[in-house]
Amino acid sequence: MPTNLLLLPVVLVVLSIGQQTVKHDRFVDRVVSFEPGLGAGFGKEKLPKIVLGPPRGGGKLKPSSHVLSLGNGGRITLEFVDNEVIDGDGPDLLVFENPFLRAPGNDPNEGFFELAKVELSEDGAVWHEIPYDTGSRKGCAGHHPVLANSKENKINPADPKKAGGDPFDLKSVGLKRVRFIRITDLTNGAGNKGTTGFDLDAVVAIHSKPRKAK
Repeated sequence: MPTNLLLLPVVLVVLSIGQQTVKHDRFVDRVVSFEPGLGAGFGKEKLPKIVLGPPRGGGKLKPSSHVLSLGNGGRITLEFVDNEVIDGDGPDLLVFENPFLRAPGNDPNEGFFELAKVELSEDGAVWHEIPYDTGSRKGCAGHHPVLANSKENKINPADPKKAGGDPFDLKSVGLKRVRFIRITDLTNGAGNKGTTGFDLDAVVAIHSKPRKAK
């Protein structure tokens, strides 16, 4: 009798899990590929974790060191595994780099910015490029300081009004859902000690739906 009583709850838990959706968070889950450009290297030894969790922003006036430097023309492809980004009201996705503004931080055009273009895909095969302009920085990743920091504050990293980072809307490329994101440095910045190019901190889904368990 004691043995049967212990086994019963275990069986019920397993059956329940089989009927539920997979537990998920809003952060990107997997590095599909990393193609470093000239001058890349910073953060590479901490792959893949350094780009998979929540952002650790440095705020308006200083950069974060919790990043992976892509290098000039470098590219990284990422996947949402347990969830997918869906089109909702307003922006659907935030990409976090480590730009910072010149003190006192009142002018969003005065600072240090390393830009990248963003492409989105439903299946990892067919890609849709977000329209961008490096002059105005519209549509580029890498020009809004990151305010959310999982180690230092409680700012919701999926809140586009408070978290900082660069927002992207699936509607701009006519997509309803995506699971893959590709980020390519636009070779407009310079650095040293392996920090050249776009510095990726994190990617988070603002509007997200869990994928069904198989």
